[in-house]
This record gives sequence, structure tokens and C-alpha cells, in this order.
Amino acid sequence: MSYMDYNEFQAIMLENSYQQSKAVEVYLNKASYYTRLIKRIVENTADKQPIVKVKMEKFIKMYNDKRIEAVWDAISVAELEKLQGWKFIEDGEMFILNLQIKYQGKLKKATEFEKKQVELATLYEQAYKKQLVKEN
Repeated sequence: MSYMDYNEFQAIMLENSYQQSKAVEVYLNKASYYTRLIKRIVENTADKQPIVKVKMEKFIKMYNDKRIEAVWDAISVAELEKLQGWKFIEDGEMFILNLQIKYQGKLKKATEFEKKQVELATLYEQAYKKQLVKEN
């Protein structure tokens, strides 16, 4: 897992024609959270003794690794949405409705893959709504 900044993220998204959906934003918000944590640690240790700064470096590295992982997760979600042809949050309800039509209201007949898609759509929507509540 390599370092990832905003320009690199945008280049990958553009190069692969990925879209920044709400599910992608879930991971980008998570990455932003880690960035803010890192900045707070750096700010709060700026006037501390070198030994304190050295001890805090492990937390900075840990949070930066989590930030990078969240950005790569965002890219993975964008790739998955492109491959499946629909966005988890924006198009999830329509996907579920189509499954209900396909299986005449009996979603238990859906394939395991379809069930996992529904589960992911539901989880991403819940995570997105939870982030919206925290912002307000």
C-alpha cells in the first residue's frame, strides 16, 4: 500500500473513469478523519520535548496507514460500482426493486451474490447517513 494524496487519487479515478459516489465518499470521509487526527497530534506535540514527539510518531504512522487504506478502499468501491454498473447508495433502491420484480417479491430466491450486493448497498447507505448525522 503506497502513499496516496488527493492528486494521485483524482488521477486514478480519472484514468479508470471511476465516479465519486456516496459510497466512495464514505471512505474519503474516513480518510479525512484520519488526516485531521494526524494534524491534531502534530499540533499538540509541536512544543513538546523530542521524546514525546518520537513516541507520537507511531500513532501518526498508524493513522496515516489507515488514511491510505481508506483511500484505496474508496478506489476499490469505485471500481466495483463501475464493474456492476450501478452505485450502491444512489442506485441501491432501484437494484432492490428490480430484484423484487425478478423474484416476484421473494428475495430469498436471490443468488448469494445478489444478496451480498443488497447487504453492501444497505451497509454503505447506513454508513453514509451516520456520517451525515455526525457532520450536523
